Amino acid sequence: MKAFQTAGLRINMEREIKRQVVKGSIAYAALFSLSFILHIVFAAKDYDIGFQIIAALITFMTFFVGSLIIYFGRINSQRVKVNRFGALISIFLACGLGWAYAGMTMHWSIILWPFGTVFCHLIIERVFLVEHHDLK
Repeated sequence: MKAFQTAGLRINMEREIKRQVVKGSIAYAALFSLSFILHIVFAAKDYDIGFQIIAALITFMTFFVGSLIIYFGRINSQRVKVNRFGALISIFLACGLGWAYAGMTMHWSIILWPFGTVFCHLIIERVFLVEHHDLK
């Protein structure tokens, strides 16, 4: 009987963490999409200050995908796995970000952006998440 209770608890916890990751990911995607649309609008209207603020926000959001998903999803367990999931997403976003910062042309510096985002996620994991590391 106790084995069934333990298995049921584990399944319930897995459902909860999945729900939290989906919730955090949707919130992140919505905010990123809104920021991306705003940066296009501000560029088209020549609102330089607004464009620069939104560009900085997009850059920040690209470098901290995992942390933001954890924050928006209010995730308390398996944060290392979620941060690594965010690092994977950030690689693709960073390629686009590098392309934008390179003047929307192919340039060798584009390859540096994904490394930068992965490094940020690694630092977050080592400094903030290692104390409560749940992958032991």
